Amino acid sequence: MCVIIVKPVGIELPDRNTLERAAIFNPHGFGFCTGGKLFKTLSFRVFVKELYKIDISESCIIHFRYATTGSVKRANCHPFEANGIYFAHNGVINVRTKNDMTDSETFFRDYFIPAVNQYGYNSEILQLFINSHSGFSRFAMMKNKEISMYGDFQKFEGCYYSNLRFLNLYY
Repeated sequence: MCVIIVKPVGIELPDRNTLERAAIFNPHGFGFCTGGKLFKTLSFRVFVKELYKIDISESCIIHFRYATTGSVKRANCHPFEANGIYFAHNGVINVRTKNDMTDSETFFRDYFIPAVNQYGYNSEILQLFINSHSGFSRFAMMKNKEISMYGDFQKFEGCYYSNLRFLNLYY
C-alpha cells in the first residue's frame, strides 16, 4: 500500500532514513508537489535530490507508490494534476481502469475532476462525494498551495502520514 506524506509550511522534510524506509516498502515510483512544482520519477536517488530542494516555507505532498493497478512507469506515479489541483491517493478504489492508468488516476480524472467542475472545489457536496468514495482510502490534494487531507492520517515528527507501516521495517 502506498504512503502519502504531507509536509506543512514551517516543518522540515522527513529525514533520509524515514524516506528510505518508505521507499523500501513502496518501490514503484516517487513523486511530490508544492504550490509551484510537480516532480515524479522511478529513481529514489533522483527523487531525494529534487525533494531536498524544497524550502521549509513550502507545503508539500510526497507520495511513494506501491503498484496495484497500472504498470510501473513514471506516468503512473502520484501526484496527478488537472485544473491546478494536485492529487495523491493511498488505498484501492473500485473503478474500471483504462489505458494502463492506475485506479487513483482514473478516479481523479473521471470522477473527481468532473465533480469539482460541477460542484466546486470547496463545496460541501464535493466533501460528501469524497467521503462517500474513500472507504479505507486516504487522499491528499493541493490547490493554490493549500492542502486538504481525507481519511485517517497520522502525525509523526510534524508531518502527516497516510500510514506508518513502513516504520516497522527496522523496529
